[in-house]
Amino acid sequence: MTQSMSFSPYKKPFEDRISNWENKLKTTQDVLDEWLACQRSWLYLEPIFSSDDIQRQLPVESKRYQTMDRIWRKIMKTARDNPQVISLCPDNRLLDNLRESNKLLEQVQKGLSEYLETKRNAFPRFYFLSDDELLEILSQTKDPKAVQPHLKKCFENIAKLQFEDDLKITKMFSGEGEEVDFIRTMYPTGNVEEWMLEIENCMKESMRLIIKAALEDYKV
Repeated sequence: MTQSMSFSPYKKPFEDRISNWENKLKTTQDVLDEWLACQRSWLYLEPIFSSDDIQRQLPVESKRYQTMDRIWRKIMKTARDNPQVISLCPDNRLLDNLRESNKLLEQVQKGLSEYLETKRNAFPRFYFLSDDELLEILSQTKDPKAVQPHLKKCFENIAKLQFEDDLKITKMFSGEGEEVDFIRTMYPTGNVEEWMLEIENCMKESMRLIIKAALEDYKV
């Protein structure tokens, strides 16, 4: 509308007002675009960086996220106190704050992606999991049983592991309920990708021994 008016041959008496409204509306559009982008990223990252485990494992990204979170909450408080769009949004300082927040969020997401890649490189079967599924495991490192819902994706037809009361891992179960005792027991200590790799090796060793015993028992 204001653009159409700016091309009118009769705009002269209203030129300043038209220009003022054009600037207001353009700034408002820029603010809303940055705001929505910031909100999407914040909604995704907030539950991730609420985890003490993630904060401990990603101290630099956590600090950046906390800086952004303070800015974001201040913006939302201002919006709650002044909910009128045309009064709140045409503000270059607000636009700068949102752009700074989005810049921080991009850095956080980049660091998070690199972190997940290191975990997948250490235990390649994590490539079978989505980022959200892997983060669910990594955000609960104090609870080794958090891997249970994702075992089927990591290992074909492995439904669950047997965790004893002291968290010792003793056997695995197939989707049909078949169970295989491990030839050695182990405890889930250290980083999750390390003990998951140890479990994979234990699975192979156990199956190798069982197949060898079966061949001995059923020799023709």
